[in-house]
Amino acid sequence: MAWKYSIGNLAQRAALAPVAVSPSTADSLLPLSKLANGQPDEEASFTWLSTGLYKADLDLNLLAATSTRVDAPTGWRDLLLALAKTPGLPANPPDWGTYGSRTALRCFRPVMQEVEVMPGEDVKLECGLYELAASAATGVQVRVVDTWSGKGWNGSAWVSGGILDSQSTEDVWKDISEEITADTTRLIASTYQIIFEPIAGTYDATTYVYVSANGAGGAPALYGEANLVALIGHNLPTDSTVTVGSESLTIRPLSCFAEFTAKFLRTWRLEIQMPAGNQPRPLLGELWIGGARSLTRGPDDGISLEEGDANQLRVRGAQGRVDVLSDQAHPTQKLSLSVRTTNDAAYEEYRSTLTRGTRFGADPMLLLPLDAFDGAYRVIHGRVGATIGYAVTRAGWRSFKLEFAESPFAGA
Repeated sequence: MAWKYSIGNLAQRAALAPVAVSPSTADSLLPLSKLANGQPDEEASFTWLSTGLYKADLDLNLLAATSTRVDAPTGWRDLLLALAKTPGLPANPPDWGTYGSRTALRCFRPVMQEVEVMPGEDVKLECGLYELAASAATGVQVRVVDTWSGKGWNGSAWVSGGILDSQSTEDVWKDISEEITADTTRLIASTYQIIFEPIAGTYDATTYVYVSANGAGGAPALYGEANLVALIGHNLPTDSTVTVGSESLTIRPLSCFAEFTAKFLRTWRLEIQMPAGNQPRPLLGELWIGGARSLTRGPDDGISLEEGDANQLRVRGAQGRVDVLSDQAHPTQKLSLSVRTTNDAAYEEYRSTLTRGTRFGADPMLLLPLDAFDGAYRVIHGRVGATIGYAVTRAGWRSFKLEFAESPFAGA
């Protein structure tokens, strides 16, 4: 059986929440900020429109431009203070303003943001670099460091002390658009440090440089490559028309998805066209945008798939009658996956993919079995169980077992 998986939802990790596009509006009681937050049971909703057309834009920039994640007022931390584990802001904190005809970040010292990246996840960095003649700095540079290895991306490979690019020509913007390939030897989630810094021996109020978006004003952008979109938990009728970006989803009960040729795209638009007539407003669970990957081999035959409802209530009524009540529209599923490999290398790769890659359930995971359990494809969103069972090595075979629990759905 062919299996695929996806971890690390780009929409969930983006700094900005989905925004309804006019004339669509988000319901104040069921806001779109709950969409793609990793909890598909916390439903999001649009307010009902007579046209039946709903739109929302998702900015998948993983770099924050506000103080909601890092130091005020820029969204960037001072690298030297972070390394010294010193709280607070430097004497000359970074700020935003109009410089060199662009709205850009001004920094006097090295600044950085840390972004979580999944195993095998490629990302794209877009920014503009600017160094003024009036500045005491001799240039400005950008580095991307994988904290797992300590190496930096140099434009073609991960190397010690790698620098992605720099600009030393005064009063000229240098725009950068760089695809950064994941280190193939890293099989676990890691963190990238995105660092912008003046080139100077020491830093003070005169060593200022500027960083903008690529080709325009605003914040730099870092976003991932995707070849999968999925809608997990919804109440959409089967004759609804749904697109995410340019990808069309065939609506099926509970969950639906689309696979496509991998692409880098910063802004994705979710568009829902409800069928004509008096339809319910769209209730949505998790919106997933990420990269589907094939497992080296599937789990062993005889996969255990169980359905159950932990929230069942049994009520004894008159004449001994027992009623079973549930607060879930559909029972959740649990899979027990057994894996056997014939050598240590394959065992380590497979175990790291399914367990360490998801950090034992800290990150959601999609399983896409392309062959049917029961005559229809399944898309299962959930989390790896908290415990992993390992078997003693026998005659070269290595094996382990893990549990995968489906998330409860909203709007179903």
